[in-house]
Amino acid sequence: MVDGRHADTRVGGKVNSFLTLPSSEAFRDPALNPKGAFNFAFEIGTGNNQSQNPVPGTYGRILSELKDKILFQIQNGDWIYEVGRDKTEAQWAAENGVAKQPKVTQLARGVAGVWQNYKEYLKNDNLANFYREVPLFVTLDDHEILNDVTGSGEIGYRLDARGKPFQENIRADSVSNEVERAVFRDPALHAWRDYVGWSNPDIGNQRDPHFGQTDIKAGSNILTDRSADFTKLDPAKTNNLHVLWGFGNTGVYRIAKVLDRHRVQIEPSFTVSEKVRYSIGTNLYSKFRVSNADFYLLDARSERSLHDKNNLSDPKTTMIGADQKKWLFDNLKGSDADFIFIVSSVNLAVPHDNGAWYGQGSGGASKDDGWTAHLHERAELLNLAQSLGKPVIFLTGDLHKSFVARVAPGVYDVASGPHTSNNHRIGDAGGSPPSGWYNSGDRKVNVLWASNQYRNDSGGSSSQANGKGWPVYTIVRVNNAFNIPDKAGRDRWIAYPEPQVIFEFRDGHSGDLLFAHSISTSEAKTTSEPVPLERVKVLGGIAAAGGQ
Repeated sequence: MVDGRHADTRVGGKVNSFLTLPSSEAFRDPALNPKGAFNFAFEIGTGNNQSQNPVPGTYGRILSELKDKILFQIQNGDWIYEVGRDKTEAQWAAENGVAKQPKVTQLARGVAGVWQNYKEYLKNDNLANFYREVPLFVTLDDHEILNDVTGSGEIGYRLDARGKPFQENIRADSVSNEVERAVFRDPALHAWRDYVGWSNPDIGNQRDPHFGQTDIKAGSNILTDRSADFTKLDPAKTNNLHVLWGFGNTGVYRIAKVLDRHRVQIEPSFTVSEKVRYSIGTNLYSKFRVSNADFYLLDARSERSLHDKNNLSDPKTTMIGADQKKWLFDNLKGSDADFIFIVSSVNLAVPHDNGAWYGQGSGGASKDDGWTAHLHERAELLNLAQSLGKPVIFLTGDLHKSFVARVAPGVYDVASGPHTSNNHRIGDAGGSPPSGWYNSGDRKVNVLWASNQYRNDSGGSSSQANGKGWPVYTIVRVNNAFNIPDKAGRDRWIAYPEPQVIFEFRDGHSGDLLFAHSISTSEAKTTSEPVPLERVKVLGGIAAAGGQ
């Protein structure tokens, strides 16, 4: 309603609509379906790069084919790729008639460019039309911040950035200043929350990111900001502190203690006396429940530490940070769901190293975006997953290819994508095979199927074997019950003794089925021994990256 009248909400003459989640009560039968379990389906994928000409029509196809047949989509990171980010805050204000800029544009340098990035992507009719009619859950990956970002959670990671170009014009392929990426986390994620991140359920562990400006002193471990009230910071909702780009103290700091309204104690101490802009991050992980399935949306980027290719089993490194890890483990142990979906923007079973394992990597020798770079933490997570006695399915992305890997009985890495992005080469995934057994750090995994297996000499990760790429979208169907109407013709839903999950990988151009796989609750009941943590040992080099 607008001014007491029904608003015309049509877009191009079309009335948009979407499905809401069903109620279990509509399916409940005391004897035949006491939990009220119902069937549902969703789509998942990653990689919306629009640099190809023409952009693959994946979103148009999945809207036309899946409208009102899926309840939601999970865009598993890389919703955008860096374009339009040279738009300044002053240009944004002038173009939009903003006489007095909001505080965030004055403190979070670069935020207007990320806003522009989302605007540019939403000019794609297929993309925009899809999200008008299909509900969205979303994770963040590197391109929401800056390409290949790591170290946002690495306390003490810093650089004297005075006089260095701001984000090198925010180029996606910049590799010279790693700290630059790490401390662009909060400005970029402020824009992410504005455009897409708000669609995730708030489970009570988030707050708005804080931006400020103040004078700091060399050798001091106290940050004082007279315009802030730090007593409002809830430790359970607070990430670390970043000194933003362009200062002598640029880097990542731990908030050791809130001293009073205007002062916090940080670690390590500052090295330069200067006026700085700073930010304090927030938790971005979330969860939700659909029927008998629990979904955990992880943040595998903004709390991540650096990794060491020569010691990938280092217990001091982390993919998700201590607080998120505790939250995840506690929830997994307490879950009564039949199926567990852990949505991780980065892959679990294979590296994403852009060919570093065979010496031709475009991301440098240290590149590995996957959980294979944090083997100790991965082993802890997988050991817990195996102990649950139910299917635990990691839904992953980042790498521009799809695959299904059985990590243990009932534990899978199901990677899907890209929706529209260019494809990676076979060697960009640590040399993992199209199918078969693969040495993934401390364990062997069985790759059941993988897409876009191109020759290593095909000309780089952006080359397309067929001239138009191989986009993939994935439909996940959870089959919990079947319907046998009663004599009066009323629905009567009967629960399966062993419900199933079915994965369908489809070609983004044609919609043709590429591969399908099913998992039932009975598979996870197969007994297997977890890998003892003391056995997690990696030699480094090729073996650490998963060489065969």
